[in-house]
Amino acid sequence: MKIKIVTFIIFIFTLFVNLEVKADTVFFDSKNIKIEEDGNIIYSSKGIASIPNQKILVEGDKSKYNKSITELVVIGNVKFFDNFNNIYIESEKAIYNQKDNTILTQGETFIKVENKYELTSRDVLYDRNLMEVLSKSDTKVYDDTNNIYNFKDGFLFDIIEEVISSKKTNIVDNQNNSYLFEKAKVNLKTRELVGKEVRVDFIDDFFGNKNNDPLLVGNSTTSNNDNTTIYKAVFSTCNIDNKKCRGWELQSEEFIHNKIDKLFQYKNSWLKIFGQRVFYFPYFSHPDPSVKRKSGFLTPVLYNSDNLGRAVNIPYFVALSDAKDMTLNPRLYSDGDFILQSEYRESYKNSDLITDFSFNRDEGNTNAHFFLNSNGKFDAKTSYEFEFQNVTNDNYLKIHDFSGIHDTNILTKKFNSSTLTSYLDIDKEIDSNTRFETSLRMYESLSVSNNSDKYQYVFPDFSFNKNIEIDESYNGKFSFGSNGVQKLYDTNVYEASLNNNFNFSSYNYFTSGGILTNYRLLLKNSNEYSENSSTLDKNSDHKLTSSLLINSELPLKKKLSDNKTNFLKPKIQFKLTPTKGSDISSNSSRLSYGNIFSSNRIGTGGTAEVGRSLTIGLEYEKKNFFKERILGFNLGNVIKDKKNRSMPKIAKLDQTRSDIVGNFYYKPNDYLNLGYGFSFDRDLKYSNYDEISATIGDDKFSTKFNYITENHELGNNETISNETNLRFSNEHYLKFNTTKNLRDDFTQNYNLSYEYETDCLLATFQYQKKFFRDGNLVPDQSLVFLIRFIPFTEVRGSANTLVRKR
Repeated sequence: MKIKIVTFIIFIFTLFVNLEVKADTVFFDSKNIKIEEDGNIIYSSKGIASIPNQKILVEGDKSKYNKSITELVVIGNVKFFDNFNNIYIESEKAIYNQKDNTILTQGETFIKVENKYELTSRDVLYDRNLMEVLSKSDTKVYDDTNNIYNFKDGFLFDIIEEVISSKKTNIVDNQNNSYLFEKAKVNLKTRELVGKEVRVDFIDDFFGNKNNDPLLVGNSTTSNNDNTTIYKAVFSTCNIDNKKCRGWELQSEEFIHNKIDKLFQYKNSWLKIFGQRVFYFPYFSHPDPSVKRKSGFLTPVLYNSDNLGRAVNIPYFVALSDAKDMTLNPRLYSDGDFILQSEYRESYKNSDLITDFSFNRDEGNTNAHFFLNSNGKFDAKTSYEFEFQNVTNDNYLKIHDFSGIHDTNILTKKFNSSTLTSYLDIDKEIDSNTRFETSLRMYESLSVSNNSDKYQYVFPDFSFNKNIEIDESYNGKFSFGSNGVQKLYDTNVYEASLNNNFNFSSYNYFTSGGILTNYRLLLKNSNEYSENSSTLDKNSDHKLTSSLLINSELPLKKKLSDNKTNFLKPKIQFKLTPTKGSDISSNSSRLSYGNIFSSNRIGTGGTAEVGRSLTIGLEYEKKNFFKERILGFNLGNVIKDKKNRSMPKIAKLDQTRSDIVGNFYYKPNDYLNLGYGFSFDRDLKYSNYDEISATIGDDKFSTKFNYITENHELGNNETISNETNLRFSNEHYLKFNTTKNLRDDFTQNYNLSYEYETDCLLATFQYQKKFFRDGNLVPDQSLVFLIRFIPFTEVRGSANTLVRKR
C-alpha cells in the first residue's frame, strides 16, 4: 500500500518472547511509505526515521527497515544523529542494526564527536554499546586545536577514553610539522601518545632557515602534555637535495622535548659529520624554536695569537625578563690574567638602554672599560640618543679585542679602538616643514700621549631647517637653515661658528631647444670666532655672502640599429659668489667627477667658494636592449676668471683651471667589468690621481683588482689590492684577498680561506697574516678553523684548538 498525501504514521512493532520487550519503537515521517511482507519490510523515501528511546534520528533519500532482523538501511545523503552520545554522521549509505546497536557506513563518511573532533573516512563501523568507531580505510581526524591526525590502513577510536589506535599514524600539528608513527596510540584528551618507528618532518623554516629540511626519527616514542620522548633518535636540519648523506646528524639514545621548559634535550649522543662519528655528548640541550631568548651558555671561544696569547672565553646569557637580559663574558688567560665583562640590556616603553663593562688584571695592572647607550623618544616628534665611553688604559681595547664575538654584544661592535666618543643627540620635528637637531659631543683620542691634547669638546652642534611655503608662481622652493658649532681641542684651541642660509631652488624647465635648466640663489650669513686656531681667522669674523648657481644640460639620445642606445649629455654650471671669503687653502677635499657639480664640492660648512667659476662636463653612456650600461665616460673641469690663493690647493680651485677629472667604465658582458677614475693636471702633463678597477669572472670564478696612485699635490701613495673567489660547487669555495703598498714594497695583509657551506653546515679554514705594528700590537699570523652546525651549535678554533657550544 502506498500513501500519496502528507501524513504522519506511527508503526509500533513489538516482539514478545517470554513477555520481555526485545525492540524499541521506530517512528517514520515520510511522504511515501510502502509496507511489504506482512509488515516486516517498510520502505520510505525523503523521510526521517527516529528512535526516541535511543535518541536517534536518521535522515536520507531512501530507507528500508527489516523488522525481522531489526535492521534499518538508509541510502543517499544520510544524516545520522546520535543525540544521546552527541555524535553526528554523514555518508552515502548507512546500516543501523538495532540488535547489535551498531551503524555501518559505506562510502565516504564524515563524523563529528561532541563538537571536539571531526573524522573523514570510508566504510566506518560505529558500535554504540562499546562506544567505538573503527575503519580499515585511511582516516583523517581534526581536533579543536587545528591538529590533523592521518591514520593509514585503518583505526580504532575509543570514544569514552578518547584514544585512537592505528597501524600507521601521521600527525600534522597546528604549526604544519609532520609526525609519522608505526603502531601508535593517541589520547586526544590528554595529548598522550605511544608509538613505534617515529618520524618527525618539521617545516623547512622551523629553525629559522627556509633551506633546511629538519628531520627527527626514532625507534619508539611516548608523549604527553609535559614531555615528548623519542628513543634511539636521529636528528638533523640538513636537506639531502643532490647529496648522498646529510652534512651532520645527532644520534641519541634518548631525545626529550620538555614542553614546560621549552627545551630539546639529548642524552648519550654522537655528532656525526658526513656519516663519521666526531663528538660524544653525555648530555646536550638547546631551546626549542618557540623560545626567542633563554638563559644558558653561549659558544666558548679559544684564543691563540702573538698579541693575546692563549685564552678561553665562556659567555653566559641571562634572560632576566621579557624586557631585560645580560651577557656575562669572562675571559681567562693561560698566564693567570683574566677579564670579567658583562653587557646589560633593557627595553622601556619609549627607550632602550645598553651598558657594557669589563674589568681586567694584567701583570699587576688594573684595566677597565665602561660603555653606555640609551636611545628613545621624549614624545612622538622628539627623539634622543645618549652614549658614554670610557677606558682606563689607552691600549686596553686594542690589545684585548672587544669587537663582539656574539650577536648579544651590541656596544662592543660600535666602538673605535683609537677614539672614544661620548655624546647626546636630540632630534625634534616641530612640524612637517621644520626640524631642529642638536648634539653635545666629547672625543678622546687613544693615540695621543699628551693627556691635555687628547680631548675635543663640541658643545653644542645644532642645525635648524625650515621649508617656507611660497606662491606657485615663483616656480621653486624656498628654505631657511641655520647651523652652529663650538669646539675646544688641543688644550687651548677654541672655534665657534654660526651660519644662516636662505636658499631658493627653482624647478627644472626646458627651453624650446631641449635644454634643461635650473638655478639656485643662496644668501649666507657666516659668523666665526676663534682663539689659537690654525684654520679660522683670529678672533671674530662676520660675513654676508650671496651665491648664484645656474645648471644647464642638453640630454641627447640616439637609437642604434643593433638595439643599443647612445646617451650624450653636455653639462655646464655657472657659480657666482661676489663677496670675499676666508682662507681655506688647507682644505683637504679632493675634486672628482662625483662632486664637481655639487654646490658644496669643497666640503666646508660655513665658508663659501668665492669668485666666479664655470664648470663644464660631458657625460656619455651606451645601454643595451635591457637598459644595462655597457660603456660610458664622464669628464669635468672648473674654469675661473682669476686665481684665488685662499681657495683649496689640493682641489686646484685656487687656480684659473682645475684638474681635469672624470671616470670611465666598460662592461661588454657578464664576465668583464672595467673602471677607471682619474684627475689629470690641467695642462695634461701628468696625472695626480688614478684608480683602476677590474672584475673578471662569473659566479664560479671572479677576481677583482683595485689600483690607486696619488701623486704631486694629492700625496705620494700607490696601493694595489686583490680579491679572488673560486666556487668549486654550490657548497665549496675559496677566497683570497690582499693589499700591498707599492711605494714602500710593503704587504699589509694576506687572507686565504676555504669554505664549505650548506643550509645546515659551515666549515671554514682561514689563514691570516697581518704585517702592521700598532702600539703594543705586533705583526701576527694565525690559522683559524670554524665549524658551525646550524641552527644550534658552533665549533670554533685556531691552529690546533677546538671548542664546542652546548
